[in-house]
Amino acid sequence: MSATPRGSGSLSVVHACVCAVLGACSSPTIPVFPEEPEVGPNFKCLFPSSQIFDGGVGRDGIPALNFPESVMADASTGIIHDTMRVMGVEVNGAARAYPLFVLWWHEVVNDTLGGRAVLVSYCPLTGSGLAFDPVVDGTTRIFGVSGLLFENNLIMFDRDTESFWIQMLLSAQCGPERGTPLERLPVIETTWGHWKALHPGTTAMTDRTGFSRPYGEYPYPNYDDPENEVTFVPSSPWNRARPPKEPVLGVRVGPFSAAYPFGVLADLGLVAAVNDRIGGLPVLVTWIGAARTARAFDRRVGERELTFDVANAAQDTFTDRETGSTWNASGEAVSGPLEGERLSPVTDAWTLFWFSWSVYYPSTRIFSP
Repeated sequence: MSATPRGSGSLSVVHACVCAVLGACSSPTIPVFPEEPEVGPNFKCLFPSSQIFDGGVGRDGIPALNFPESVMADASTGIIHDTMRVMGVEVNGAARAYPLFVLWWHEVVNDTLGGRAVLVSYCPLTGSGLAFDPVVDGTTRIFGVSGLLFENNLIMFDRDTESFWIQMLLSAQCGPERGTPLERLPVIETTWGHWKALHPGTTAMTDRTGFSRPYGEYPYPNYDDPENEVTFVPSSPWNRARPPKEPVLGVRVGPFSAAYPFGVLADLGLVAAVNDRIGGLPVLVTWIGAARTARAFDRRVGERELTFDVANAAQDTFTDRETGSTWNASGEAVSGPLEGERLSPVTDAWTLFWFSWSVYYPSTRIFSP
């Protein structure tokens, strides 16, 4: 591979912007990465290590956050505004929002929520936000940012074993833990206003991190423009069926996958319900256009498979044809025969850039009405 990024232009402006804040850093290149680095003979990868690129900022050059400050929703005024994008995580009935304007600069958050450890990760270069259970073999691992990239995606490392965990592969790929998966936690990317409406008792991570960063600024100028083909480091070829940086909801069910482009979902209406099937699993994908939010649910309740339509677009509600029950955007039946029932979210479903989803899951099906 060449170390020159594909597409029009270059990464120089993006890289200069990041380096200006994080400090001096070298140009992104393929690192000198021997088959068995100094950390020992167990440090091997499940793929050729030549596919790992140096992001130029160094290990911990992007500092992970450990148990950051959070506040209740009613104390968030002036910290986060309703239109700002967040990653929303709910664990054991406790909800928390992680603002993207903080995650852009830190990428990894080690936290606790609902009485258990959580790992929240966001890669700005692939637009992908995921949450994990960081407990491996009974030990809560603390993760950091390696400064390395695989297919432009964040490589995390755990401080116990120094293994490399690739966010989009959902597992360790190098080091003593290679081949070990991380259990996923359901996550949605949405606006703070929509998340608060769904979870009035939520907390939100603040920008009082102890680090000096221009948190109101996106550090990768125009990188996320849907038509922008520039990638930070070289990428494998992606599927040209959609704009490279268009947000999609990627959904994985075993070896099967599907992508729901936001542009296609928006064409369905301000609010939409998509009844689909992925690898035999009946899936409901909901679209809330005002918040540009897509979610995936298992559309079964017990042994019954349900079929959904929009009930009231102004209220973001849905109805099932089989019982006529009304469901809210959280997948909870709020009236009708199934009142109180909840749809299970599809755990392996997250929002990201189309180019990245198609690189990691090249056989994916693209949803088309």
